[in-house]
Amino acid sequence: MEACGRGHTFEKYKKVRGVALISVLVMGVMVALVIGGLYYILTRTMLTGERARVYTSTREAAVGGVNYAVLQIKSGLFDAMDQLGCPTGWISDGNCCTSNINYRLSGTTQTFTNRITICLRGYAPPPGETATGVAYSRPQPGGRGYIYLIISDADGPQGSRSRVEAVWVR
Repeated sequence: MEACGRGHTFEKYKKVRGVALISVLVMGVMVALVIGGLYYILTRTMLTGERARVYTSTREAAVGGVNYAVLQIKSGLFDAMDQLGCPTGWISDGNCCTSNINYRLSGTTQTFTNRITICLRGYAPPPGETATGVAYSRPQPGGRGYIYLIISDADGPQGSRSRVEAVWVR
């Protein structure tokens, strides 16, 4: 029994441990370079990292700004606009809230600005609701009946500009 165990020692494996550590470090650096290269290709070459929407014209970008504002209103972001002011990320301008979003025109890499303004213009009882007073109607919870004015100003190439105005009743 003793003879079988004498021939197997760990002396011959001491030289291999250092090589394993170095090879793992080299492989880690190579994998990091490959992942970094893929990230660079996706964000710079294919423009997938851009947060700007792509439109075919400045007019379409202005209409897209109105659609974006309507989605924000529908989500309930502006329900308490009459009391609390503008939501986070929007700039207060009196009775209006303003935000800028970037967009690109198809076929170009230059980004342009679309300034969206949402103003609370009044309140009207929603259709089918009974009026709660002779000359006064109390606003419904959840922003129902609020009348919003939406203005979308999209700047374009060579100083062009497109403006779309809309009224939205929630």
